[in-house]
Amino acid sequence: MKVVLFDLDGTLIDSERYYFSIWRELMAREGYCLEKDFYQSVVGSPTSVLKTLFQTHFGEIPMFDQLFEEFMDRRKRAQKNAVFPVTEGCCEYLDYLAGKEVICGIVTSSYKKEAERILENTSLASYFSFGVYGDQVSKGKPDPEIYHKAIDIACHPADQILVYEDSPNGILSAVNAGLSCVHIKNFVDPTLEIERLVESSYADFFEVLRSVTHSSS
Repeated sequence: MKVVLFDLDGTLIDSERYYFSIWRELMAREGYCLEKDFYQSVVGSPTSVLKTLFQTHFGEIPMFDQLFEEFMDRRKRAQKNAVFPVTEGCCEYLDYLAGKEVICGIVTSSYKKEAERILENTSLASYFSFGVYGDQVSKGKPDPEIYHKAIDIACHPADQILVYEDSPNGILSAVNAGLSCVHIKNFVDPTLEIERLVESSYADFFEVLRSVTHSSS
């Protein structure tokens, strides 16, 4: 592989578990039970469509706009304070790719400013040559637009690009753009749909690193 593309939330950093805890608390305050299965199904979606997804599932939520505003405030504070742990083995795998002169890029539904803040605060920014962000596309994941844009920037054919994603929406986006994708389990449990679409699934990047070093030996 000449290029490796990484999703951010839930893939490089264990943020989705934290976001879920915020949403579960906010929804419980209004009398709703936020199931993990439902939340996993919306992971990777742009924040701009969350209201539609939540109200399609729960029905009309009168206080949703206020809940969303509070969620975004708490999310920004978490990003600023770098509360998210980096996925196990992430830095080691990125070091390995750098040694192989593989180009690395970020492809995330998060907006550019907040994603770059997270990368700086977690000391990951220096590993990446470019990024494509949620505010740079008109359609978010699972639409393939964001990965088509990444392919154009990478200037390599699709068969020389590998993607790491944690969510069904992200995986669908990558696969529909013609890219091979590996699932990082993290917060999102592997489903039959995921297993059919991805090359393989790993608990973390230590598992990925063991696999690639073993296959090359």
